[in-house]
Amino acid sequence: MTLTRRDLLAAAAASSAVLALPRAAAAQSTLVVPTYGGLWAQFWESTLMPGFAAATGIQPTLDVGLGRDFVARVRAGAGGSPYSIFMGNENIAAVLRAEGFFEAFDMSLLPNAAGVYPQFINPGSMGIRAIISPIGLAYRTDMVQTPPSSWTDLWENPEFRGRTGLYQIGNTGAVLLLRLVGQLYGSGPDDFDTAFAKLKELLPFTQASWSGEAAAALIRGDVVVAPVDWTEIMILQDKGAPVAVVAPQEGVLAFEQSFNLVATGTEKEAAHAYLNYLLSAEVQSQMASAFYTSPCNTGATVDAALAQRLPIIGDAMSQIRSFDWDSYVPEAAAIADRWNREMG
Repeated sequence: MTLTRRDLLAAAAASSAVLALPRAAAAQSTLVVPTYGGLWAQFWESTLMPGFAAATGIQPTLDVGLGRDFVARVRAGAGGSPYSIFMGNENIAAVLRAEGFFEAFDMSLLPNAAGVYPQFINPGSMGIRAIISPIGLAYRTDMVQTPPSSWTDLWENPEFRGRTGLYQIGNTGAVLLLRLVGQLYGSGPDDFDTAFAKLKELLPFTQASWSGEAAAALIRGDVVVAPVDWTEIMILQDKGAPVAVVAPQEGVLAFEQSFNLVATGTEKEAAHAYLNYLLSAEVQSQMASAFYTSPCNTGATVDAALAQRLPIIGDAMSQIRSFDWDSYVPEAAAIADRWNREMG
């Protein structure tokens, strides 16, 4: 596949212009839409926001930042938060949900949610996980003789001893792995004692704060295997790097961007319209092309070449191990402290 991500973004922008012809001139709204920087912001600015404005007549304000910025603004209190809709990893959203900052979506205002895989809609319509970035086991194809096929290979393949990379606890990926290990080797995703004991068996391992850092460690050869999201590995492959990523036989993890209705928001109707647009099959397909994410809408399609490289689509979405985070929230601070003490 020779298409660059710039090509894909340009194609997505052109597609958006065709798919969402203007119904009315876009009017400035007080809806504030948060998103991340880099390619995320480029896609929102070039494709998502123009398409949304054309389809709905709503012109929101884009707020580019980090997840911790979005959390701080939601927590600013009544009259202080600029958001009516929040975007963040589901484990982070669960904390704010427990603190009472979110309310249920009116599903009658989200007709496109009917096409979303049920596993991504939280009970009581309290959040929808709308952007899915699967995490598999990435490895150096030129430095590994036996590619991984199971999460247990991290322990059982001697090639990986002392050459494994993991996310550090400040990254959602570490929490996901911790809970998965509790399931695989213990009594369930909240069996943290077992999970910590098993992960300590992998020491010493290299820790990465974010996916780009994990990818850099692979490229340098500091590690030969690491849990990394498909997006990051496919970007490296586009650059010719000798890396691959596989879906372990027990299933994959995923960064799940959760969208939630802010209880103190003043633009709730526009917030519903925004999420409904983002959940559409067309936009989900565009994001798959731009970010290599896995569409959450059953009606979304990707071209054959991309489908070969992005196997977690369609029926394979059932391979994603999603967690309920309510039980984790009270333990989050203690788990982070324990990780820093025992894995540092």
